[in-house]
Amino acid sequence: MSPALAFLGISILGTWGLASIGLIAGGIIMLFFPGDPTTASDNTLGGIVLIVAGLVSGGLMQVVVAPLLGLDAPVPMRKKDIREHASFTRWAKAGQVRDYVDGMPKEIRLRAQRVLIVRQGENIYAMNALCSHARLPLAGLAGSPVKAQPVQDGCVMCPFHGARFEVANGKVVRQPFSSSFNNDHPFLGGLQSKMFKVLRFVPMPYQAFPVPKFARPSMDAEDAQTYPVKIEGEDIMVGLPR
Repeated sequence: MSPALAFLGISILGTWGLASIGLIAGGIIMLFFPGDPTTASDNTLGGIVLIVAGLVSGGLMQVVVAPLLGLDAPVPMRKKDIREHASFTRWAKAGQVRDYVDGMPKEIRLRAQRVLIVRQGENIYAMNALCSHARLPLAGLAGSPVKAQPVQDGCVMCPFHGARFEVANGKVVRQPFSSSFNNDHPFLGGLQSKMFKVLRFVPMPYQAFPVPKFARPSMDAEDAQTYPVKIEGEDIMVGLPR
């Protein structure tokens, strides 16, 4: 990708994102800081409309623009789409065991597939690198405050919303937006959980337009796809779908 095209894409993404944030902020102000109730009109409907418009705009931004920048749209992944390891017969080298820090998840790309590699002692595990909740990277974003979290009790945690998955089998053991995560992360947990609920559970009388099911953010995570791993000498081989 040329620097000019990258700059254009980031500019569009940033401007669109700021506009979405402005809509959401305006809606929050109208809902929670409506002014003098004896003189101001009821702002509930207007606030909800702005928040919904901001969330839909932000979702469309990520769905439309993010793939152009090599990012993934925040579309939830379903347990029914998980495939058996026996069908993953295309093996790809994922580096060597010494390339990975024990207990620290690391994302790599294998033939355009985003894979999370987790080393626990001499055992190596591989799973989908994107959280099944909002399709955000389990290893966080490089260069940002949202970073990969160490494995605890055999589980990897999504640093964005707190969902936890067993590295050995991909089973979800804690849903996003748990009370403990929300308390420890006021923005990523507490505030965003409220914003998710506003779009998902807006009362029908206040919906300016029907929110399609695919546009409603999920509040739940499902089991994650895992990949077979074998060690050949010092090389890590990961089985991928054909």
